[in-house]
Amino acid sequence: MTGAKAYLSLCSVYKDHAEYLREWIEFHRLVGVERFFLYDNESTDDHDAVLAPYVERGIVAVNDWKTPPSVERGVPWSIIGAFNDCVERHRQDSRWIGFIDVDEFLFSPTKRPLPDVLSEFEEYSGVEVGRLDFGPSGHRTKPDGLVIESYLNRRTYTRPKKDWEHVKSIVDPARVDQAFNAHGFYYTEGYAVRENRERALEEPPGRRIFPMTSLLRINHYITKSEQEYERKGAQWASAGVPWPDVDRPGFFAFLNAERDDTITMYAQALREALAEPVR
Repeated sequence: MTGAKAYLSLCSVYKDHAEYLREWIEFHRLVGVERFFLYDNESTDDHDAVLAPYVERGIVAVNDWKTPPSVERGVPWSIIGAFNDCVERHRQDSRWIGFIDVDEFLFSPTKRPLPDVLSEFEEYSGVEVGRLDFGPSGHRTKPDGLVIESYLNRRTYTRPKKDWEHVKSIVDPARVDQAFNAHGFYYTEGYAVRENRERALEEPPGRRIFPMTSLLRINHYITKSEQEYERKGAQWASAGVPWPDVDRPGFFAFLNAERDDTITMYAQALREALAEPVR
């Protein structure tokens, strides 16, 4: 990728997410992400048209990831392989690369730009970010409006020894050896920390742990609407990944336990960005 080295980029694998890609990109541009290294796993929607203006401006790089549907350590579509490819391709293109999904929104609850926050962690090889799971918030079908405004209910995290969740990683690609899974990485030198600078768990990396989300956090819109969650399950099943057989009403109630509108502090700016042509 040509151009000046970015300070913060994101890497993600997607499949048939055209209707959500622009909101996801513009939100992350608002919080300080400069570039996006995306891996398309054989999408059949109009994702190319959505991404074209960003590709033309050097904001987004898209790689075709046409692997057969597969399971690699329980992760569909060879996400680990894509993440490792991203590190090798873009090791010199960005000071930090965050590895998240397109249903995850990374930000600082302090409203500080992410580069400002990450500048305080440059001595470390990576930062593991806490993730909070959001539910359908009463929506049976896809609502109008922004994701960050439509889904405001999440599961409750109050029991430090029981309410655990996976982290996601922001890494210095120059010090990465390889991805262990979609959550954690091995490093050639140094180590990753959590937002309080506590050393992250290493064997294996990226484990579930009680989330810390005061300085950095990820909102994980794990279901979106109930109908979309059902479609998501069918998509994973087609990739050979077992989908949890859960009590749907109970699961949705679990994910709708607590209102959390922290991220909506970006809603007005995001609406304004989406109303303008891509710049």
